[in-house]
Amino acid sequence: MDRELLLKALIDWNFWYKDQYSGFPRQYSEKIIRILLSGLLVDVVGVKRSGKSTIFNQVIQKLIKNGTDPLNTLIINFEDPRFNEITDANSLFQLYEIYQEIRKDKKSKPFIFLDEVQKVKNWENFARSLIDRKEAYIAVSGSTSAITKGKLRETLSGRHISVEVYPLSFKEFLQFKGVELKSELDILANETKIKSLFLEYLKFGGFPLVAINEMKENILLNLYEDILSKDVVKCCKIKNENQVKNLSLYYITNVGNRISLRRISRTLQIPIRNVERYTQCLLNSYLIFFVNPLSSKLTQMVRAEKKVYVIDQGISNVIGYKLNETLGPLLENAVFIELLRRYGSRNIFYYRGKNEVDFLILENNKIKEMYQVTYSLNDLDREIKGIIEISKKDKDVKATILTFDEEKEIKINDETIPVIKTWKWMLDFKQ
Repeated sequence: MDRELLLKALIDWNFWYKDQYSGFPRQYSEKIIRILLSGLLVDVVGVKRSGKSTIFNQVIQKLIKNGTDPLNTLIINFEDPRFNEITDANSLFQLYEIYQEIRKDKKSKPFIFLDEVQKVKNWENFARSLIDRKEAYIAVSGSTSAITKGKLRETLSGRHISVEVYPLSFKEFLQFKGVELKSELDILANETKIKSLFLEYLKFGGFPLVAINEMKENILLNLYEDILSKDVVKCCKIKNENQVKNLSLYYITNVGNRISLRRISRTLQIPIRNVERYTQCLLNSYLIFFVNPLSSKLTQMVRAEKKVYVIDQGISNVIGYKLNETLGPLLENAVFIELLRRYGSRNIFYYRGKNEVDFLILENNKIKEMYQVTYSLNDLDREIKGIIEISKKDKDVKATILTFDEEKEIKINDETIPVIKTWKWMLDFKQ
């Protein structure tokens, strides 16, 4: 192990002698610090290039600002080739010992951040050893949900909390663009600019690198290829790349549609076993998400057709060759990701009876809210039929219709249903 090379790499990545890039402050830092100080491991997961590394820098910056010695913070980015020889728990322990030698205040617990940790075999053993001995605070990150499954749950059961990171929300996107909104008055004063930026957000999504660059399509294409090659094909050791590429493209061009794995198998002429395996790999990479129909019977819910969404509507728009003639599917996808941020995947369903409702939100196993998403109100009767169907079963469910740029109130019997512009809903300061 080349001690000098490793120390130079650590100097380059850490805050010991200089500030590191920490970008625009996002909402995750305080939560991560709270979990760390509780003594639990934090596993920060999410799609590649969603900002996990920058968030780690923001956490460290905040710790230092609050009085932590910079040398008591350690970040290791395993994508740096200088760390290539750190391949397992044993070599990670050796690197940790090198770090301990240079640390001045050995009585205090260091804050350790392991970025893209899935590259290190059995890293969980290293983390558990330090956490059980109360020797360090540890946070890890990864681009696949694989780090939160299997061995992590087995080795660190009851000792970790997951934090999922998504591309920028629309509110964050506006702040990236220099639009600060602190009140309803600010929204009214900047409405024209907000609407223009919302159209950009729908078309190109919320990846931070895309938001601040002009070559948006090229960046999205490269990012998509990177996710497929590293977090899907390589991670899952897939030999037939064409099959997984065709499957991924199928999902991306069917945003908001119900899908059946067996039907996909027949359409793409891919064996069902491969479809099931590749789909799980795509889910693990956070590239796609499934939404189940709500049913009182678990077996029906599992077997029923799921609806598919993509982590970022920009990917759907650009990678799908702009096959969507309208912005409707992109709008629905953007709403899904916002609901994902607010409520988590376990609480989001869709309804299919005689009619459909795009999204149902559950709270304590009871439907709390329902959302219908439509680009315009050209076919209002179709949009409200599903809402009426659910309201007959439960009058307490709050209904909202989200559109691109229309708003009004609709009276149905004794109920008033708000029709809200999606960009306004996303900027709701009550959320």
